[in-house]
Amino acid sequence: MACRERIVIPLQIPSKLQDLMYAFRESKVLFAACDMGVFDILQDSDAPQSVEDISSKMGSNVDATECLMNTLVAVELLEKKKQDGSWLYSNSVIARQFLTKSSPDSLIDYIKHSNKVIYPLFSNLENAIREGSNQWMRTFGHSKEDVWKDEYSTEGSCLQFLRIAEEFWLRLYICFVLFVFLVRNKGGPGTMAYTLCQYYPNMKITVCDLQSVVDSARHFRPSLKDCPNQGNISYVVGNFFQEDLPKAELYILSRILHDWSDEKADLILSNVYECLPSGGRVLIAERFLDEDKIGPKSTLLTSLNMLVQVDGKERTRDEYRKLLEKQGFVDIQAKQLDSSEGSDAILCRKA
Repeated sequence: MACRERIVIPLQIPSKLQDLMYAFRESKVLFAACDMGVFDILQDSDAPQSVEDISSKMGSNVDATECLMNTLVAVELLEKKKQDGSWLYSNSVIARQFLTKSSPDSLIDYIKHSNKVIYPLFSNLENAIREGSNQWMRTFGHSKEDVWKDEYSTEGSCLQFLRIAEEFWLRLYICFVLFVFLVRNKGGPGTMAYTLCQYYPNMKITVCDLQSVVDSARHFRPSLKDCPNQGNISYVVGNFFQEDLPKAELYILSRILHDWSDEKADLILSNVYECLPSGGRVLIAERFLDEDKIGPKSTLLTSLNMLVQVDGKERTRDEYRKLLEKQGFVDIQAKQLDSSEGSDAILCRKA
């Protein structure tokens, strides 16, 4: 009796695993398109463009450009239609709103930062896990301190970095009733300060940050029509590791503590505590991990991002509570918000 050959049926790869295996390719398609100006080229054109037109404006290979454009259509960032025998491309609604420089909701600066900085750092995630430290030196050949010096070295580079931060500060909820006088540490361009000023016209606000950031803040000042009480906002040079912070009844620490180890977070909170009067408060804006630390997924990924960038981490509400109680803060209230909006929040009081 003849032996029958055994037919081996290939194992079906789960779609979830396929998505994970190929997700970085989709991200890189987005990064490349933003870096090469695809969406701005289409936005600035009077009509949908052909591959040849787009390739000419980008100075790129026609065949390769066509492959990129069709992939962008597949991921729903571009639209494609046939007109007079030629295929033409235009921006999708999502691309027009979030991927063009002219849009007030633009994420272009953050996406370019992701391509230039975060993507290369994540290529060394394995080393970060082994060592428990950031990967600036291995990835770029210099320390994270040198990188931040570069970011703040010129007004142009400082502005670009602040716009990256502004894109996310604008999405931060105002979730607790605030007080009469406020200092915001790591103040950035003052975006949050101007927003608070509109909600609380009698509030006096001091934004505290590095000299180069303070110098660049004028570029983010709204019109008097949009913020008629902006005279209530002032800027001072400083940082949250110094002991003589400007006095205030309320400090806002927005996306600061996740940059640092528990030891450095202790130092920051200790300085803030010493500068607060009795009854003064701290509002902390950070993303919370679930207590079992297996979610939310976006916060877990941000925690790994903090590791490869700054030796930091995201924390649970209970971990933040313990940091605050260690310094003597009481009446600790935590509010978990929709993580897509940027941050959760904790409000606490000095006894």
